[in-house]
Amino acid sequence: MITSQRQTCFFQKDWTGTGERGIRDRMLIPAIFFGAVSPGLFISSLFFDYIPGLWIALVMNFIGYGLTHLLYLGRMGRFWRGLSNVRTSWISRGLLFNIIFSVSALLYACSVTFESTLLSGGRIVLLLKIASAASAVLFAAYPGFMLSFVKAIPFWRSTLEPVLFFIQAIMGGIAIQLLSLTITGVNHSMMSILLRMNFVLVLFVLILILTALIMKALHGEAERVSVRSLISGALSPHFLWGTIVAGLIVPLLFLAVIILSGLDGSVPELLLYPVMLLQLSGIYLGKYSIIRAGAYAPVTGFGVGPRG
Repeated sequence: MITSQRQTCFFQKDWTGTGERGIRDRMLIPAIFFGAVSPGLFISSLFFDYIPGLWIALVMNFIGYGLTHLLYLGRMGRFWRGLSNVRTSWISRGLLFNIIFSVSALLYACSVTFESTLLSGGRIVLLLKIASAASAVLFAAYPGFMLSFVKAIPFWRSTLEPVLFFIQAIMGGIAIQLLSLTITGVNHSMMSILLRMNFVLVLFVLILILTALIMKALHGEAERVSVRSLISGALSPHFLWGTIVAGLIVPLLFLAVIILSGLDGSVPELLLYPVMLLQLSGIYLGKYSIIRAGAYAPVTGFGVGPRG
């Protein structure tokens, strides 16, 4: 609880990952993280026809997202009931997006990997490619829509949230693709394009986050409480130093030096690994911090906030 001169604000506790179920409650943030980078990696791999990346994305989706999400659910055997409110609930829509993505992406990966399969027909492959790409975009962005529709948490209510979640997904996917290239065989042309794309995305995310913080700091008290918790409060080590400095500024400086020096096609692995891991850690800590920072002002009376 945080008390100000104007009113009392509380931080939400439903999605903090610190409930009474132990490790199961801590599975939410990993599920959100892998639910972002797996479709992000699939999209970036799809763009470059990078087949190993498609399969890495599928493994991360089924294990990193699917398993952790099942562990987080109250009763794992009833997860299918999540589809019952597709018309009104973004959680239900997210589950639907994931199912469509999982099925279409798996079939597409099989069709381009094993050319002798029944799915190797040109039209079928094209339809699977379109379906997997479209569902990957929706699946990557849906947590942002889900948060932006939570009316009780003004800090989350922003049209920037879906954009931020989607760009972070692509950014994380590119980071994993760059790391995987050092294992599957470096394609210097692909690496050069990926590094330049990554530079643009990291810069865009940094500007987007700073813009969002300034806008929120100028709004209501609950939003200012959330911003203070990220910048100078309990969450500042995770957000300010983990997300902003280590996850965005350090990779941005590294990418700028590499690109300006003309080494973007042959980056030493000794430098690439720690910087991309910092970028991925920054994405994880950013999602953790934004969710933990959700504060709300309690309502009084008949749904009317305090006056005077």
